[in-house]
Parts: sequence; C-alpha cells; structure tokens
Amino acid sequence: MNVIFLDYDGPLFTFSDASYDALERRIKTLADICHSYDCKVVVSSAHKDKIDNETLEPLNDLNRNVLTLFKKYGIDFIGKTPEVGKKTGKSSYAESWKEYEIIRYLTTHPEVEHYCIIDDDTNNISASDLNMVRSHLVKVSPLEDDKTKEGLLPSHKEQVKEVLELDNDYKLRL
Repeated sequence: MNVIFLDYDGPLFTFSDASYDALERRIKTLADICHSYDCKVVVSSAHKDKIDNETLEPLNDLNRNVLTLFKKYGIDFIGKTPEVGKKTGKSSYAESWKEYEIIRYLTTHPEVEHYCIIDDDTNNISASDLNMVRSHLVKVSPLEDDKTKEGLLPSHKEQVKEVLELDNDYKLRL
C-alpha cells in the first residue's frame, strides 16, 4: 500500500490563501496524485486532534471541509498519525516531532510498502521535525510572491512519484 502523510498548513492552507476555493484546488491536485499512484492519505497535521480517534469523523469545520472534499474527489482517507507520548525536542514552532509519529504509524502498519510526506517542513535541520524521514519528504512552499506557486501544486506530482519509488527504509532508522 502507498501512503501519503499529509500536513494541512502549507500544502492545503497557505499564509496568503486559505480560502475554500484554494483548498478545493489543492485537494483536486492531491486527488490526481492519489489516483495516479494508488495512494491513501494519513493526516499528520496538528489539526488531526480534531478528528475522532475511533470513527475518524471530523470534530470541527476545518476538518469537515477537508474530509468532505476528500470524499468528493475520491481520496481514500485511512487515518491519522498517533500522538507520541514523549516529545523529545523542539521545532521552531512547537514541541511536536512528526517524524516519531510517522515512524510509529509505519511500525504499526506493516502493510505500508511506500510512503511520501507532503509538508512545508523547513530545510533547517535544527528546526525540522522530519529529519529521520527527510528522504520521503515532498516540500511545498506556504508563502511565495506569486500565490500560484504556494501549497500543493500539480508540479509536485512527479516528486511524489520519485519518493514513492524509494525503499521503505524507516525500519533501518529505529
């Protein structure tokens, strides 16, 4: 199974355009990627805490909008990354290390053969929360002078394909 770990802020919502129209445009792009490469989506965003753990139903309007558009465009949403008990470090924004959550998900879901992370994570190693899984990252920009170059774009599709072709090497890093 191919999985995309999806952050919302940056890929779906950017600093200059968090409108519903922009969200729908970016989710259409995600749908094209998912359908082209047979991917399922796992939410790795901080907004995941407003998705019910058992039913995966949205608990706020933001997630309701996202998950409704997932359904509309046939995106197979299969879960969210787990919270890790101990957060051992600090990114530039919050004490949240997504890499441990992603690795925990991969460890408990051996059916995942290939994965890709779509995020606006920094390239600054000291501020990143994705260092151990960086080779699987497709980085998007949340802020550009030209708004048409922000967030998840059709041009990211080829990068996702390249990342999905990588070996699933997370076990080697544990």
